Amino acid sequence: MEIIRPIVQEWCIPQQYTASPEIIKNCLQEVLEEGILKSQVSAPVNDEDMTKKQRENIIKKHMEQYTTKYYESDNRWHSFLPDEKHPRKMKPIAKRKWEDLEQVIVDYYMQQEQSEKRKKMTLRTLYPEWFSYKWQDTNNSSYMNHIDYDWKRFYEDDSIINRPIVEFTTLELKNWARGKIISEKLTKKVYYNMAVIIRQSLEYLVERGELTTNPFSAFKINPSLFTPVEEKEAEYEVFSEEEEQRIKEYALQDFERNTELTTALAVVLNFSLGLRVGELVALKWKDLKGSYLHIRRMEQKQYEQSAEKKWHYDISVVEHTKSDAGYRTIYVVSSALEVFEKIKDANLKRGFSCSAEDYIFIYRGKRITSQSIDKKYTRYCKELGFVKKGNHKTRKTCLTKIADNPNINLKDAMQFGGHRDVQTYIKHYCFSRYSDEQKRNELEKTLNVNSKEECKKV
Repeated sequence: MEIIRPIVQEWCIPQQYTASPEIIKNCLQEVLEEGILKSQVSAPVNDEDMTKKQRENIIKKHMEQYTTKYYESDNRWHSFLPDEKHPRKMKPIAKRKWEDLEQVIVDYYMQQEQSEKRKKMTLRTLYPEWFSYKWQDTNNSSYMNHIDYDWKRFYEDDSIINRPIVEFTTLELKNWARGKIISEKLTKKVYYNMAVIIRQSLEYLVERGELTTNPFSAFKINPSLFTPVEEKEAEYEVFSEEEEQRIKEYALQDFERNTELTTALAVVLNFSLGLRVGELVALKWKDLKGSYLHIRRMEQKQYEQSAEKKWHYDISVVEHTKSDAGYRTIYVVSSALEVFEKIKDANLKRGFSCSAEDYIFIYRGKRITSQSIDKKYTRYCKELGFVKKGNHKTRKTCLTKIADNPNINLKDAMQFGGHRDVQTYIKHYCFSRYSDEQKRNELEKTLNVNSKEECKKV
């Protein structure tokens, strides 16, 4: 009776019962009813966290409904499992070892339980699990914060999240998506950001084998439904030549009044570097090697979600850039190198180290943050009477100047800015910086070529 002993503690079986499998079976039933069985069988593969108590409860309930016996005639344990296709609505099962029979029984009921869960699963119940899974794929916590913001904005009060997912049809989801676009007046970008949640949640179920296909990926949206994005004029996107000159002079004067404020020089410098503000404030002296600057890190908001689902963040420097393309080396022009020297001199005069690991932009011994840069721009633009622009507009101004030069290859221009996508670069970083008068003069030069001579011939 070695089959039973690993499962039932020997002290549970009276000595006179050790000879009969049937009596051992009865003893097993008594042990189960008393709740003192200590199963040594490992949990099923598809539910590794299942407790011994849960397994015992499954076996107990099963034995209350179906006869489970050991037959000496074939030396096997016998029982039944529900089967609607069988004439008796149950199918027989048999195993030589109790452990094997128990495993078959437990696996069956666990599969049934999972099947019922799938039938009842909704986006509301799936979202926390998918969100946790999604977070494992990114080191950008601000992106996850934005996803959760979209969940609250577009999904939380929508009845679709209470519908069983298994009942979703492609037509239903297409109508829902179109309705969302129209009612919320969504742009193409906002829609696709919003749709990440439902599309990827269903794709997650496909990967888990709980859906055969993703119904949300089976349709396309007519682009005409999207709310068009109003193209902003260049005066809101870049600094004109005159504005650039004036704000640089203003920042230099600000620095001369208080040489501790190297933040002012960051404004001047970035017209020649075109860095993202997070990259700018994370620069270290070791990044500047001769006439080249190595972009290797950035400042980033690190978001965390509390148990109460509330978000909070800390600002820190991370040892990576926004994308792989952001990891780059750029040439530093001579005028920018002079600004770097001004910054170093100012730091040293204040008694601050400028060794390899020290940050370039510091104030009273601490690294300045992107918020400090933003405040400078806000103040300068207000005092100079400019349309409000920030560091990102300086970045666009720098990259626009590079794009204006016909002798600079487009790929080199994109590499300088840390971009890989041509469309992104052209659409968002190429603007006209000329005044209307300058444009008219250039058109006169371009379109009037030989026109006067042609008129004379006529």
